Amino acid sequence: MLSGGKLTTSYAVQCALAGLGIFLWLVPLPGKSAPALRAAEAPPNGQRLYADVRPYFEEPPKQLAKRVPQLKGMVLAESQQQLPVILHNTGERVDEFFSHVIDLMAREEINLTRLRQELPSGRPELSGERVRDSYLILRHGSKTQAEIIEYRTDPKGDNFDQTVVNKGYVVTSGFALECNYFGTSFQNESMYRYLGDQKLGAQDTYVVGFAQIPGKATLSVRMRGRGATPAPMLVQGVAWIDKSNFQIVRMRTDFLVPRWDIGVNQRITEVTQGKFQLADIAAPLWLPSRVKVYVEFTTTTETWTNISS
Repeated sequence: MLSGGKLTTSYAVQCALAGLGIFLWLVPLPGKSAPALRAAEAPPNGQRLYADVRPYFEEPPKQLAKRVPQLKGMVLAESQQQLPVILHNTGERVDEFFSHVIDLMAREEINLTRLRQELPSGRPELSGERVRDSYLILRHGSKTQAEIIEYRTDPKGDNFDQTVVNKGYVVTSGFALECNYFGTSFQNESMYRYLGDQKLGAQDTYVVGFAQIPGKATLSVRMRGRGATPAPMLVQGVAWIDKSNFQIVRMRTDFLVPRWDIGVNQRITEVTQGKFQLADIAAPLWLPSRVKVYVEFTTTTETWTNISS
């Protein structure tokens, strides 16, 4: 078990209800025809939730760059000819990660900031918290068939400090598993587009957009308030893939559609991967080194914003 690593997490959240505790995690759905993913699911405005949905990677380049500012400086791809090779090699890399990951523990620092505004014309209220805890990744099962679960605990080994949840801050997990969207077993559940090439520091990367397919996806992000039934969310996003080894070095995910039916406007997650060499594993592991999360919730009466880093 690794001890002594460090993970920095940032959250930016607009919350709707006082004391709302939100938990996000990546889980397999019961089946490909799970009712939560059917197009018949509708928000209050009566429109089908996923009817006629188009991923943002289909938007014109300038408009996409406004939605995803991290794409600034990207050289646009001239064709999709390289995409199958990129997906094949990246999928093998993701599969390799899941076959090698072991029980891990890292120190984590979380800075949370909440901005609450009851009316558009009102004065916003800013508050913050700082949390230090342990981030755990535990592997259950064999090398070929394993369940990998992520946890947070306080310094005593107990559950994550619920006082910040009771104050309305957001708790999330599943960052190490987000690469699953590119795993070979799940690639048929998403659409992909080779967007272009971009340099991240010294790394030359392929930039690939992806979006889960409603009615076909078996992975979902689930979100719930205290005591509420978890609501599954489908995502879209962008991955930056190192050209030299097809390792995902950065990933951004957004909800495929807003979930106005439960008061969630958007959730943006940015995960930066770092290379960690463990003494008892020959191959290095690529794990989240920094995470930023922005979640926006609203009601008809008030808006809250939480920011953590």
